[in-house]
Amino acid sequence: MNTFHPDFLGEVARRVGIQPHPNCRQFVVQHLYEDTLRLLLISHQFFPIDVVIGVSYSGKKQVVEALQQQGIRVLTPGFHELEATIQTELKQSLERCRLAGNQLILHEVGGYAITILHKHYREYCNVVRGSVEITKQGVWAARRIDNLLIPQLNCAETRLKEIEGDYVGDAVVLSLDTILREIGYSIAGRLALVNGYGWVGRGVCRSLRAKNVVVAAYDIDVIKQVALKLDGFLLRSELDSLNQVSLVIGASGACSITPELIDQLGHRTILVSASSKKIEIDLDYLHTQAQWTEFVHPHVQAYHLPDRVLYLVNQGYPVNFVGSSVPDEIVEFLFAEALILLEQLVSHDFSPGTFPLAPELEEIPAQVWLDLR
Repeated sequence: MNTFHPDFLGEVARRVGIQPHPNCRQFVVQHLYEDTLRLLLISHQFFPIDVVIGVSYSGKKQVVEALQQQGIRVLTPGFHELEATIQTELKQSLERCRLAGNQLILHEVGGYAITILHKHYREYCNVVRGSVEITKQGVWAARRIDNLLIPQLNCAETRLKEIEGDYVGDAVVLSLDTILREIGYSIAGRLALVNGYGWVGRGVCRSLRAKNVVVAAYDIDVIKQVALKLDGFLLRSELDSLNQVSLVIGASGACSITPELIDQLGHRTILVSASSKKIEIDLDYLHTQAQWTEFVHPHVQAYHLPDRVLYLVNQGYPVNFVGSSVPDEIVEFLFAEALILLEQLVSHDFSPGTFPLAPELEEIPAQVWLDLR
């Protein structure tokens, strides 16, 4: 056990008074890192895990092995097999819970399971207690579902999540800068375009500026356009041409590096994702335009188009998952909130819909964090 790392999640569980719920089972879709391991192991004590499906681009072998040593079934499908694996495993978990008289909790990032449940297994919704979601992607996915039949509790819209956004932005820029330095490329003094000015996009912009990068940004929300302008960044519309841009970073949570944008980019532009899934860049279009590709670095791929070369970082996956990520004690803000949401879900009755963590409950992990500093 790492004695240097304080038992933050354990202390949160003690203060909340979480009790074991042996008749509930977790169906988990999560990134598999050391910090996530702590969340899964402690939550397993109170809400037994039926299966863990690891998001493929963030899996760590030692985390998988640690979970398996506790008797937890773990699957790590490739990214293209992820949804099919979730669909197959979800039905099996639902059937096991129905036969045993248990209730299933969906614990996930990205809204995969809640979407598949409503698309394929609506008849099992009475077996599902609800869902706990950590990402905005997952909240948006639930809100797109017609006639949502279960509650989804989330910690994606909290004040502590907003604090994390700046640290994610730092991790994105630090990872990118490290990779590019290894191929002799300096980002200082260059022009970057950041698509999306939410919590993460804002953090990316600020971190780029701290490294002496000239930053332009765009968001579909006109209020956020005002915010980014007041924060001292250029609007994308103020650029004379996108040929000037050296870096394009997608942080919108949707496809922001579109075919139309790709067509306007100049020779040697670098494409980067800062989003939670492989969705920011229209990779299909990029592949069809390329005459051939080559890796110029383990994490940088050159796409040779007829008239120019574009560079893709980390194959379109989030660049911050390559190396430097958000410090564990910052990420654990969200994991503590997720732990509280699991308890809330099983101890209270919620109607179908999406619900953020209540502000008074959010103060608990904040106070624990201060007490353990």
